[in-house]
Amino acid sequence: MKKKLNKITNSSLEFFKKNWKKISIGFAIALTIGGLRYKKIQADKPQLTFESPRYQNLTKVLEVSGVVDAKEKANLRFAAGGKVVYLGAKEGDWVKKWQTIATIDKRTLQKQLQQNLNLYMKERWDWESTQDVTDYSTETLDTRKVIDKEQWDLNNEVLDVEINNIAITNTVLSAPFAGILVGSPTSVTGVNLLATDAFELVNPETLVFKALVDEADISLVEPGQSAKISLDSYPDEDMQTQVNYVAYKSIASSTGTIFIVELPVSVLGENDSTIATGQSLINKYRLGMNGDVSIELETKDNILTIPFESTRERDGQVFVDIKSDDAEEGYIEREIQIDLETEDYVEVLSGLDETDQVLIPEN
Repeated sequence: MKKKLNKITNSSLEFFKKNWKKISIGFAIALTIGGLRYKKIQADKPQLTFESPRYQNLTKVLEVSGVVDAKEKANLRFAAGGKVVYLGAKEGDWVKKWQTIATIDKRTLQKQLQQNLNLYMKERWDWESTQDVTDYSTETLDTRKVIDKEQWDLNNEVLDVEINNIAITNTVLSAPFAGILVGSPTSVTGVNLLATDAFELVNPETLVFKALVDEADISLVEPGQSAKISLDSYPDEDMQTQVNYVAYKSIASSTGTIFIVELPVSVLGENDSTIATGQSLINKYRLGMNGDVSIELETKDNILTIPFESTRERDGQVFVDIKSDDAEEGYIEREIQIDLETEDYVEVLSGLDETDQVLIPEN
């Protein structure tokens, strides 16, 4: 048996001596292939990204769109159409309160007023004549009918005079408040206006940004909250403001039920503390300009946070994956408690500390 084993050993050594080069090359090739396969496996294995929780200030904001508008604005119309005989202001002019904007021809109404006054005097004389000849001590039903008829005729003439006087007053269009005439149906006199033609007056001191807030978010908004407006016309200028009014009544839109939230337009920019006048405001922030506003709903300072994308919810509970060298995958699942949430970060109340490393999922 021993001789047989020695013979096999000698044969193997002899074979190795004769073919050692081939054996060495084959072994090298096998190592190379094995190394490449290992690298490929490692390359195909997903690279895990971890991030430690950190303390920072967190602000939850609500971003909605809206338009520039004014709280004080009016469409002024004549009660009836007529020929314009006077223009006290043109489009773009600043007008004072009660300033006359325009008047229409009132000559026909004045003649009619004179006619109504004449009829009133006639009825007055008839009424007095009836009073003179009436014996109230022997008043009968027929006498009472005559007296009442004369009184009613007189009252109607008085009403006609008053109605005509109101019509003359309505030939003058006055500004109910100081502001800028932003719309006018005519720039010259001598043209006839319809009752539907309007002069549009706006008080630029009352410019507001009207944000459109969905009913699902309106409970989060309240007066006094800080906000930042960015208009499409001035994308590089943020306007600091605050919520001034939250509508009590909803309106319907193409996206569903919404509420109007008003924010004053009162400063020129985020880093400019100069208060603008109404004239300069409306020259820059014009009615109907579109934009977006970020309303600060809640702010917390120096709280423990993690990226929002690292969390997931299941059965009403929140979980994250934390780094673990003992796990085959390289991480383990852990339940945490959270509170304040933003688009990027969430506040961690319990379940994590700064020594943990949270897995950031691949996008």
